[in-house]
Amino acid sequence: MAVKTWAYPIGNKSKWSYRESMKHLITNGAFAWGIALIAVSRVVSAGEPDQGRELYRKYCASCHGAQGTGDGPVSPHLKVKPTDLTRLKKENRGIYPLGKVMSSIDGTRDVRGHGDAKMPVWGEVFEKEAEAKRYPTLTSLLKVKVIAEYISTLQR
Repeated sequence: MAVKTWAYPIGNKSKWSYRESMKHLITNGAFAWGIALIAVSRVVSAGEPDQGRELYRKYCASCHGAQGTGDGPVSPHLKVKPTDLTRLKKENRGIYPLGKVMSSIDGTRDVRGHGDAKMPVWGEVFEKEAEAKRYPTLTSLLKVKVIAEYISTLQR
């Protein structure tokens, strides 16, 4: 069976198999996204050192409370009681679930109080707020990460 060859976009000097080409594209793409994330993080983190706390207070505390225990001023009026964010590490066998927390915040993971996955709450809000910035998706993702990292400091 002949191996399908594909010319890498930088000239025709070497022909790679489709698998090799995809491997190089994925590697280079991941590297580029990493560099962009670092660039955006420097821009975003150039603000206050406790930006995570400020973002948490602005977007999360009304439901989850200032200490993250689920007792925010809006919580009595909600159908579903907000999660006690101080217990996430304990409920995950002592490991803080950063990825799950991030996907809960940005709406890619179902959270009963946040609606279904078709209606992401904060991911869309953050991206809309960052539309005028150079990398709106990365800026949005970084906000989510900063909030999730702050929530990790609330663990008991």
